[in-house]
Amino acid sequence: MGRTIIADEKIQTYAEKLQKEGTWFLGLIIGKLTNQKDYAIHMVRTPEPVEDAASDDDDTEVLEQSEASSRKRRKSQTKPPSLEEMNEQWASTHAKQVTMMLPGGLNVIGIFALAPETMMLKSQAKLRQILFAIQKQDKKSQVPEMSNSFTDRILLQICSTTRKYTCKTIDVQDPKSTFRPADWKFQTLSERWNCLETNISLTVPVHIPEKSNTSSLTKQIQTGLQPFCKQLWTSLVQIDGSLRDKTELLDQSSDKKVKGKDKTQKTQQIFMCNILTPPSEPCSLSAPVIETCSTSLTMRGTIHGRAYVTSKSTVEEAQQTLQRDVIRSVLSRSELLCDDLQMIEEDTEKLEVYTTPRRVFFKLPGTSIQLSDYMFTDEKPIEVKGRVQELLDICIDEEDLDLTTERPPTEEDCARLQDEEHTENGVPENSSESNKGLTYYLIAGVGGAFAMVLAGISYMMAEES
Repeated sequence: MGRTIIADEKIQTYAEKLQKEGTWFLGLIIGKLTNQKDYAIHMVRTPEPVEDAASDDDDTEVLEQSEASSRKRRKSQTKPPSLEEMNEQWASTHAKQVTMMLPGGLNVIGIFALAPETMMLKSQAKLRQILFAIQKQDKKSQVPEMSNSFTDRILLQICSTTRKYTCKTIDVQDPKSTFRPADWKFQTLSERWNCLETNISLTVPVHIPEKSNTSSLTKQIQTGLQPFCKQLWTSLVQIDGSLRDKTELLDQSSDKKVKGKDKTQKTQQIFMCNILTPPSEPCSLSAPVIETCSTSLTMRGTIHGRAYVTSKSTVEEAQQTLQRDVIRSVLSRSELLCDDLQMIEEDTEKLEVYTTPRRVFFKLPGTSIQLSDYMFTDEKPIEVKGRVQELLDICIDEEDLDLTTERPPTEEDCARLQDEEHTENGVPENSSESNKGLTYYLIAGVGGAFAMVLAGISYMMAEES
């Protein structure tokens, strides 16, 4: 028997809206895969490719907003005449961008295609390629897999002429797998999505070997963050101040009973969590290995993590879901910051301060779930609103954005961090001689009710050390 996917009724309304536009569409399905059933809570069409050519418009403000909104995420191409000619890399890039905006517990669980029957039949191989391309892109994220992860992904086909829905699944871990029938059901989602939240303080050293300089800056930093990711993945998670048995249900409360029409209504619970990371691995007693490093970075501060699970989730699943959210958030911030750093001259001889984007939240309409985006200090809410519209096809007002969960750094934060870097690394505060020929960077990324700081100093390690 195939999988059963429970889809929110608002998805059907969304599909009907697309059908009225008289063209074909490809898009993503956002939701959660579980043992009992799968949940589809949102569908979003993949935006049409746009040219990177400079605009002839003399309105500088509009141009700057457009450039900031894209964040170099878009490639130059035009929408092909048929679904069969769709670029799978374009679709997988959109999936990556959307995944950055999802809280823990939600993922891109498949794709949908809306097209005439003839076009759909000719595009079966292409749709399969797109699903596997998205999986390949997801693997590059280096986010740990859940212990109960599922490798099936969904293909929903909507015929634009007959309006018939056909659903299939395929195992994207097996290159030889074929599509299997699945049951797609629309209904009002009555499932309770419980929320886990945490503010985690970070002090994460990242050492980049000199031999890795041929890799991109993003890959260097994210590879250097892997020890931290592994450490966090093995951490303990306190839930409402307690360490709980991993096998028990997270939500042990009885359903809230109310009279009348809403007798089946369930109230979302919010669990406040503390992530307790283990100490770093002790040094080996074997002979030390001396390796020349070109760069040393330190991520500091406090970031906010948020995840959603169903009422049937175990404590272990809830903990891993929250841990994955924090790891994905750290890696996403570092990638977005690296994109910005490509614009900065490399051979600076003074201490520089850079801020990673902070996380801002907004509600997914019709649900109790909040999605997020990352906002740089020089960006405005209207730019976040534009990205949400472009990447998630959701219309929100600027007032709908929660800009208070994380805050940008203050001048006092940056000054304190510079003092700490000098103290911890033994660098005299007014030393210039010791800095000759070396590049120093202090990269500050701030979040939380406090400041999240990604601080870094680039240095060459002396071989005699």
